[in-house]
This record gives sequence, structure tokens and C-alpha cells, in this order.
Amino acid sequence: MRLGAALAPALLLLAACGSSSPEPMVDPPVTWVDGVEGVVDFTDPPDRIVTLSGAITEIVFALGLGDFVVAVDVTAVHPPEATRLPVVGVGRFLNAEAVLAQQPTLVIGDTQTSPPEAIQQIRDAGVPVLITDVPTSFEGLYAKIAAMGEELGAAASGRNVAAAVEDDLTRAMADASTLTPPPSVAFVYSRGPDVILLFGSEMTTQPLIEAAGGIDAGAASGIVGTVDFTPEALVAAAPDVIVITSEGLDLLGGVDGLLEIPGFAATPAGRNRRVLDYSEGDILTFGPRTFETLQCLIDELRSVPSLCG
Repeated sequence: MRLGAALAPALLLLAACGSSSPEPMVDPPVTWVDGVEGVVDFTDPPDRIVTLSGAITEIVFALGLGDFVVAVDVTAVHPPEATRLPVVGVGRFLNAEAVLAQQPTLVIGDTQTSPPEAIQQIRDAGVPVLITDVPTSFEGLYAKIAAMGEELGAAASGRNVAAAVEDDLTRAMADASTLTPPPSVAFVYSRGPDVILLFGSEMTTQPLIEAAGGIDAGAASGIVGTVDFTPEALVAAAPDVIVITSEGLDLLGGVDGLLEIPGFAATPAGRNRRVLDYSEGDILTFGPRTFETLQCLIDELRSVPSLCG
């Protein structure tokens, strides 16, 4: 989805303000092209942006447009200034009234933003909603950053940020020692004993695991997306290492509580207590900081002392 090129000079000028307060714009009317709703005319460039995922928030700030973000969803954990903004709920369970209460001039979500009726309600109120992709590969991440820069009128910034992220990830991967044999790594997502999922292919955790020198146990066992945890599925995957969110591990009672759940202790990872945990806002946010998470995973798979997790 592409926003009108006429917006580019205005937003680039706005971004040049840096961390100072945005100044009112007096440019002539511009036209945005919303891929679903058609053409939307604005008297002034949008200067009140609501972002609906942590990754989108981080990309918008990295593009230099953070001054114009007025609200975020609950998954925003970085940068620090974003965490001090009003929270409009969860992008995957969108509350249109909460978003509209922030008087946005642009809302940015992704293909996981739902329900569609809430998105339509925002559009019906005259606010354009830009829907972006959810990449599941590093190449897709670079493309998303560059595309968002172009769509938001900061094409040069988008290219620069995408190139910097690619350089960072390339350096991190070069630092990964070849592990022989490569460890089998299972990513487990939990919201307590009643919500435990195994991740597989087409998830953002797969490229992280593989770039760190591991084999994605879920993907290797044929899981696409996510499946509900069963002891049989986990034992069949036979992971050498289990990666889980810190929040989920806490809800399960730590490593000891995790290993009390049938199936976990029967895996090589369980027998050796090879459980790595990372903040959900780090391991599941596929954005400009992904290289930091990758470096953490590389270090810990190599048993190198790490400050991560």
C-alpha cells in the first residue's frame, strides 16, 4: 500500500526537526492514497500517528518520525519515549474508539491488526489506516523498513535504516561459530499453563534460530505457524534447547515449573535444563533491534556469558 508521493517533502521536513517539538506545517493540501478506501485529501500532512504494533513503532521512530507518534499499542517497549505515550490497547484486538480518542491523522497497523470491522470504523471516521506486511525473513524485514520509509515520505531514511539493520544482522551472523552438530531449538510461547504453543516455520523466530546456527525444531517437525502444545509433539521435536518468553516462563513457575509439565523433562533440553528466556518485546519484535536479540541467542547457544535474557 503506497501513500501519495506529494506527502514526501512535507514529512521529510518534519523529520528534520529531530527531537524538538514539531512545528505546524503550512504546505498546500496533499493527497494520500489509501489502498482500501481510495483517495483521501488532507489540508495538512498527518502529524498525529497511532502505531499498532511494537515493530511498527520502532520502525517509525527509527525513520525519524517519532515526534508525530501520539499513541501506541501495548506491545511497544522501545524506544523509551514511545513507552511514555498513551496506550490504545492491543493491535490484534483493536478498539476503534480508543484509537479515535487520540484524534489521529494516520493509523499504522499490519496484516495481524484486527478485527476488520474496527479498521473500517476508523476509516469511516475519515482517518486513513495504512496496513503493512508482517515479514518472516530478514529480507522481508529490510523490505518492510524501506517500504515504510517510502510510504511515509522518508524514502532516503527508509533505505538508510534498512541498510543499517542489514549490516548489523550480517555482522551478528558472521560472529556465530558453526555449531557441530547444530542444536535443535524449539520456541515455546506461553501465557500460563492453559496457553502453550509451539512455533514453526513462517514465524519470525525461525530466521533468528537459523541465523544463530540452530535448527528450528518446530519447523523441522513440520509445524507451520503455531500449534497447541502436546507432550507428544514436543518429545517428537526433541529440542536440545528451548527458547521461551520471560513473561511466559514466569507464569509457568520458572524452569522448575516448566519441567513439571509433561513432555518438557523428556526432551534433551529438559534433561540438561537448557532453557533460554527473552523478553517478549525483544524476541517477538521483528524490527530495527532484531540484531541485538540475534547476538544474544548466538552467545547463549555457544554458552558464551551473556547479559541478555
